[in-house]
Amino acid sequence: MDGKFGIHALVYTDQWAGDAARLACRGAAEVGFDLIEVLMFDPCALDLALTAAAVREAGIGLRLGMALTPDCDISSDDPAIAAKGEATVGRALEIASELGAPGVSGITYAAFGNYGAPQTAAQRARVVDSLARLDRRAGELGVRLGLEPVNRYESYMVNTLDQAAALIRDAGGRNMFIHMDTFHMNVEEGDIAATIHRNAALLGYAHVADSNRGLLGGGHFDLTGFFRALCSADYRGDVTVESFSSRVLSPGLVGGVRLWREAWADPLKAARLALEVMRTARATAVAGTAVW
Repeated sequence: MDGKFGIHALVYTDQWAGDAARLACRGAAEVGFDLIEVLMFDPCALDLALTAAAVREAGIGLRLGMALTPDCDISSDDPAIAAKGEATVGRALEIASELGAPGVSGITYAAFGNYGAPQTAAQRARVVDSLARLDRRAGELGVRLGLEPVNRYESYMVNTLDQAAALIRDAGGRNMFIHMDTFHMNVEEGDIAATIHRNAALLGYAHVADSNRGLLGGGHFDLTGFFRALCSADYRGDVTVESFSSRVLSPGLVGGVRLWREAWADPLKAARLALEVMRTARATAVAGTAVW
């Protein structure tokens, strides 16, 4: 396992502008992270020149994440909303190409939100068709599109790695991958090691967060076991930490992810601890990994 370690920009700020963006990139690099992930709810709002300058000045790599909103939901029964969703993901892929990022991933198949009913066959078929077109566009641009399974309270179509893999296969995806997230896997998966091995060929990126999404190592998620499974599955992608606190997030995001308690007060300490925990867990896993 030789991927890079990254940190989500939301550990530092949810205001990706001016000094805040530059300080986040500089802080990530100084702690020792290889890359920073920037989240896009609206790709058209991302300041491309600022983003390029901030990562370049810090000497750090860039990853792009996204989450569709209800007014641009690919799975919507409203054709205009569904079309807007596809166009939004398409623009995100173009931005990845323009910024030299390897791709974009996240909730790229439906909206971020708590749905009140299960998906219909028609909604899933619509998403498959849309993803097939987006997959072709990603290939044209030389980037990749990732699907992040999230828990049942944050979306409804892709909650497990198996569901993501099925969607990729049904769309004929050649430029798509599964984006793992341990917070969501802790909720939705049964045997985490088994699902990693079942879907090893499609795994392309990972978020690591503890069971409470607070300080890494402060919950009950078995991070060493996760890295052990990645190692034995020959995973070679990057791993980015997510550790959220209401101390640095705006009320809108706090409400969106139900972050009712302040998990920590100092982003720098949270970042340093996370990198230490990640390095230790990976080293322990590599030293003790047996053949699956």
